[in-house]
Amino acid sequence: MKTQARKFFDSRSFLALTGLLYLALAGTLLYILGTLTKPEIEAMLTKLIPKVLWANFLLIAVGVVLCWRDIAEAFRELFIGRLKGPGIWLLLVFIVGLILASQVAPQTHRIYYDEDIYANMAQNIAFTGQAGTTNYGSFEYGEYFVNWLGYNKDPSGWPFLISLAFQLFGTDETLAFYLNNLLFAGGILIVFFIVRLLAGRTFASLIAALVFAIIPHNLVWSNTAAAETSAAFFAGIAVLCTLVYLRTRAARHLFLLAVVLPFACYMRPESSLIALWALVAVSLNLFSTVSDPEPAFRHPFATRSFWVTGLFAFALIIPHFWHFFAMSGESWGAPAAKFSTSFFSNNLTVNGLYFLNNKDFPILFTMLALVGLAAWKIRPGQGAEKIGSGGVSLILLWFLLFWGIFLFFYAGSYKYGADVRFALVCFMPLAVLAGLGGDALREWVAGGEDAPKGERETGVNVARIVYRPLFTALLILLLLFCWLKFVPLVRLVGQEAWGARYDHKYSYEFIKKIPTRSIVVTHIPTMLLLWGQNAIQSYAGINNPDLIRDLMIRYNGHVYFHKNFWCNTLNDANRSVCDEIGRRYNLEPVAIAREQNHEYGLYRMTFKK
Repeated sequence: MKTQARKFFDSRSFLALTGLLYLALAGTLLYILGTLTKPEIEAMLTKLIPKVLWANFLLIAVGVVLCWRDIAEAFRELFIGRLKGPGIWLLLVFIVGLILASQVAPQTHRIYYDEDIYANMAQNIAFTGQAGTTNYGSFEYGEYFVNWLGYNKDPSGWPFLISLAFQLFGTDETLAFYLNNLLFAGGILIVFFIVRLLAGRTFASLIAALVFAIIPHNLVWSNTAAAETSAAFFAGIAVLCTLVYLRTRAARHLFLLAVVLPFACYMRPESSLIALWALVAVSLNLFSTVSDPEPAFRHPFATRSFWVTGLFAFALIIPHFWHFFAMSGESWGAPAAKFSTSFFSNNLTVNGLYFLNNKDFPILFTMLALVGLAAWKIRPGQGAEKIGSGGVSLILLWFLLFWGIFLFFYAGSYKYGADVRFALVCFMPLAVLAGLGGDALREWVAGGEDAPKGERETGVNVARIVYRPLFTALLILLLLFCWLKFVPLVRLVGQEAWGARYDHKYSYEFIKKIPTRSIVVTHIPTMLLLWGQNAIQSYAGINNPDLIRDLMIRYNGHVYFHKNFWCNTLNDANRSVCDEIGRRYNLEPVAIAREQNHEYGLYRMTFKK
């Protein structure tokens, strides 16, 4: 049976079948684009996306099981045999990073009201199997009903992850914070293994992990419910899987890469760039040489296993193409062009100086990364191949893709509101380069390969015994000392989005003052629904008066208007909705709060006679 399967795999018929499957998938992709309107595609995706993400998640689980021995062996090597081995130090960095992220950085929302939207999308995926945000939702004796659903412009990868936690433990937005804490801590491990795979050097891996663990804004945003931490984590996983596959050419590693890659693309709009990076890495045929006699190290494009496994990736990523097509007309908050070369100059200045000003980002980390980039000749060790400038160039490409994409985005400046969060997706490659830079400096000090010729000829042993441990201690102390000045930044909540933050705070207090069987008319139903409060969009009070009348009957007169952040903004459209509701209804105050010039409140609604 096995022999017959192998013969079929090697036959031309198998090649033809593979080609036909690719054509069928491509035909399905184009057929939907050509026959359905954007609203029809959105309606289709609300039900399709959760199913695809579930299938993708289960396939990743299968891939992890197939690679479990390799994963266990990678960790076992770090701990077994040496009490003071790298595993102990890595565990220490992991624990310290987790404590800093979960206990030092404040647990708070920083991008309003996007984080509520992500969590509500998770709520919908978990309990209704639909991807989107709720504009009118209700609870009947604990059962959640979505009456009006709108498809969201953001991909659903991060909400899907939150939905898994909601299904296990119930709807609680705090779970999103805990999940981001764990993803950040997992990123520490990813950075370590990427450097270990590329350079084969423990010190470089540990320095990279340490740098990643203490990057200030990495810590700040890892204790929010924002999507960037998950985007960075899965991009790192995709990079690690790509490098492992190219190093081993094992079918099980190729399968894991094929199912991780599309899942990583679903995290954020820019996350799809990691697929481009992987394509470039595979095209370079890393870890292979022209003279390599082993057939296993042929170019991946010349192997059947690559194209067969690629079918999984292609099938899983197709809905993502439909998503981008359906969202192609979205403004994303831009009054004019979303992407333009006119934004390049300003964004380049701001986002470049971010890594050099030593106010938002430790300049020592940047300097180490530049040293790592310059010291392109990575020495082999512990079985790693020499990858030369090709490997480092790939890490640089990883950084440039995720840093450079925002230079052309209208809101891509790290000083544009809370958009410094966009920097998170390029912290991992920078930490990798910093680890290589720290290791290169240590080897130079210790009289290694990169030291001047005269130094290599004399005193090498003394230098390695004395200078190397001394430099190691000094570098770690210097990294921590330079980081200390950023602790206030990590602990700071700040004035950014204060109006929305207090809206969030007071709204939670307001709903405790009204009966359980009540409904709130609000601009932000997603936020209230997460707390178990029935809610409907504010425009219903204007466009759907008959529905409001029915709700007053259903809830025995307990219909309330929420005067929220959007009623206090200078945006005429948002304020006009609030003003119009004030003209159409009697508003009896239930709870009122003020912060600076903002007034928040909850008012019982009745129709004016």
